Amino acid sequence: MAANSAVTLNLPGLPAGTSAVILNVTVTAPANSGYLTVYPGSGAAPTTSNLNFSAGETIPNLVVVAVTNGKVSFFNGSSGTVHVIADLFGAYAQ
Repeated sequence: MAANSAVTLNLPGLPAGTSAVILNVTVTAPANSGYLTVYPGSGAAPTTSNLNFSAGETIPNLVVVAVTNGKVSFFNGSSGTVHVIADLFGAYAQ
């Protein structure tokens, strides 16, 4: 993932009425220290982070995030690149 940028992930196959998902999110091989924010697939990123990391560190966190149209977004708040792994762990349906 590029520095100071966001990517949106489509989560196909979610049950109808899914309002939120549980993701195991891992940051690995960050070039610089920073943070990762996970948020619903549309709109602006919130001002809070889900993971804080140092250069070269691999760190996971379990994240509960609302979904918008089956999508979630990730924001890399660092001045360097980072690899992000997201595993779908569960979903909340209305």
